[in-house]
Amino acid sequence: MERGALSKIKSATKQLNIGIIGCGYWGPNLIRNFFSVQNCRVKRVSDLKSGRLDYIKKEFPSVETTKDYRELLKDKSLHAVVVATPVTTHREIAEEAMFLGKHVFVEKPLAFSSEEAEALVDTAKRLDKKLAVGHVFQFAPAVRKIKELLKKKVIGKVLHITSTRVNLGPPESEVDVIWDLGPHDFSIILHLLNETPWKVQATRNEYPFGPFNILKGRSKKKLTNDAHIDLSFKSGITAHIHLSWLSSNKMRLIQIFGTEGTLVYDEMLALDGKLKLYGAGVDSRIKSKDSDSGALGYHSGDIIIIPLEQHEPLRLECQEFVNAVLNDKPLINNGQIGLDVVKLLETSSESFNKNI
Repeated sequence: MERGALSKIKSATKQLNIGIIGCGYWGPNLIRNFFSVQNCRVKRVSDLKSGRLDYIKKEFPSVETTKDYRELLKDKSLHAVVVATPVTTHREIAEEAMFLGKHVFVEKPLAFSSEEAEALVDTAKRLDKKLAVGHVFQFAPAVRKIKELLKKKVIGKVLHITSTRVNLGPPESEVDVIWDLGPHDFSIILHLLNETPWKVQATRNEYPFGPFNILKGRSKKKLTNDAHIDLSFKSGITAHIHLSWLSSNKMRLIQIFGTEGTLVYDEMLALDGKLKLYGAGVDSRIKSKDSDSGALGYHSGDIIIIPLEQHEPLRLECQEFVNAVLNDKPLINNGQIGLDVVKLLETSSESFNKNI
């Protein structure tokens, strides 16, 4: 779509016509949320499985359905498409969509290699198209609040971040635990720190036993199901990420340690308890009047529950994409952060100790 066409949308109907490619597990959530966004019309949906299309037609009678996604790409009435297909297909579909004049929203991860991701970023820039990546946690209330608190230096200088993301893996997967769960943690950390790491160290395991392998068909596949990843940043900040498919005890925990306190984000808690601020909990007490040496005394730091805004992260993500296209505004989940995340996924999967 040329800039003239974009201006026409802005000045006339202010409506974005969108098509969604892929309506498996996550696709219906995207359809529902784009449906709820003002100035957006979900016009067409495609999927290879007729059963999925029947389900979408029942839930959203006004939507046109087809098995051929190229019908959406060739539809000149569509201004943008959402790609929610397997990651190995992202580059081909998204690139073709941009060449046919569409803005594109691609589910995470952006592509299956940094080479493919870089090609998509370059294409979007060359054709002047919006390229968004579905890093939904960038829009989570707790992450938005943490970003705000770090900017205000509420915990002083950030020293270290730990992130734990654990649950049983999907019954069938073409990617390992790093590519399945890692995009969330990588995108959150890059978004919060506004920098990319210069060093990545990864320890990966393919455990043959445990709940992970109870799932049908899994024992025949050799996929990393547990990983520890360490990141080093030029600012001096370090981060440790633990990703695992080994337990049904689902965990989504991020801790950010600073010189003046700690922020703890537990996604598994209710909204009014997800984010807590822990005070430093350290006093410096003078031993005696004639001494300038001090003894550290420890006490329980103040614990403050941080109030959060109430919204569905995915709806806000969809709303921001529509707004960015209609009003030519920048995206926080743009192709560049998508590319940076893919580089980290690739490095973590391929090397035990590699500088990037």
